[in-house]
Amino acid sequence: MLLSPRGAASARDVLVAARDDIEIVPLLRTGTEARWPSFEPLIRRLFGEPLGIDEDALKGPGQPLDGVVTFADAELELAAALGAAQGVRHRSAVTADKYHQRAVLGAAGLTRMATRPLDGPQELEPAAAALGHPFVVKPRRGAGGTDVTVIRNAAQLAALKDSWRWERGTLYAEQFIPTAEPAPGGWRADYVSVEVQTTGGTHEVITVFGKFPVYARSSASQGAGQMATTGDILPSGLPRELRRQVENLVLDAHRALSMDDGITHTEVKLGADGPEIIEVNCRVGGHLSRVLKRRSGFDLVRQALLIAAGLPPQPLPDNTGPRHVAGLFVPFDETGGPVRSRVSPAELRVPGVAAIDEIARAGSPRTDTDALACNVVLDCPDEGELQRTTAKFLTHVAGLFSADGVGHRDWTAHMTARLGVAAPAACEPPATPPSGRGI
Repeated sequence: MLLSPRGAASARDVLVAARDDIEIVPLLRTGTEARWPSFEPLIRRLFGEPLGIDEDALKGPGQPLDGVVTFADAELELAAALGAAQGVRHRSAVTADKYHQRAVLGAAGLTRMATRPLDGPQELEPAAAALGHPFVVKPRRGAGGTDVTVIRNAAQLAALKDSWRWERGTLYAEQFIPTAEPAPGGWRADYVSVEVQTTGGTHEVITVFGKFPVYARSSASQGAGQMATTGDILPSGLPRELRRQVENLVLDAHRALSMDDGITHTEVKLGADGPEIIEVNCRVGGHLSRVLKRRSGFDLVRQALLIAAGLPPQPLPDNTGPRHVAGLFVPFDETGGPVRSRVSPAELRVPGVAAIDEIARAGSPRTDTDALACNVVLDCPDEGELQRTTAKFLTHVAGLFSADGVGHRDWTAHMTARLGVAAPAACEPPATPPSGRGI
């Protein structure tokens, strides 16, 4: 397995998912240790001595492999090259190119969105003329909203042009997908994700995740319009007929793209003219397995390992029932600088919080947590309780991280209002909270 500190599943997730019947042969891109000094020692402790590889050194380990897989977007091409060189099971990386995806889906009549390649900042004005405002600039390969920018006007276009730092051919532009009219009182995002497994040419939907609304950071240092994802919800909340349309569109896209064996994570916009594919990611979705595993016991990471190893996959999960489980990321508006608030995990352990996966530490760079104040799992008996719990929790977090601007005209403030429920002090901090918050 080609491991990465920037993958959609952690090394611990992989270790747990492998159990006793899958042997993980650890592979690392040459140079990983220099960039992330603590990662290689961790891999060595969990899996044994890792083998360094790169595009110029595709010789695999001495022992035979059954397959090659990675959960990191940046390593999809290298994993595919190694699998091809070894003659073992692997997934092609061709479809990982989002610009290529649009071309294939357009030819198959599965997308209405026009695109433009971007060879440099000089291409932004022609893209705006061809696509109109708003339009989206995004990486041909990427994940999690990183470097995705919505350009709504000439000022935002000029700001992106002035801050351009990408290599030629890295980004492309596409039309913005108009959103369907939201349901009255709706608080979920206008998009969902569909997790699909492919084995032997058969594509099957594992589940559909609802989402918390994305956040377009407004601070000048980020470049207005930079997108951040904020979490995932099970069940999706889609009406039955709309869910059927979404699933059929995604399965048709997999057939058009000739997707080979493995797990994919496809984002779908609930557009004004019907569901529209945002992008297909050729790996498991980040942070999703914890939500699905908690709700149904199904392990997405294990399923990907089983398919890569050529072993029988797990039965598909039962997606019925009222219980709601969500992964929630609370973002900072400003990504630069150190964390000012001093918050302990104990202060986040309030009713409805089932797990705390990440918390920003005082004095550390905000980038250490990908500019998130915290990353938690909520577990509630039904949708109404999830809505109330989320509102209470966000109000609580805004108080804890107020020195960092959380809750001050940002995503947290907007989302709390959008949830539309009173947020009394049900999420109270411990009786004697640690001192020093806000330094």
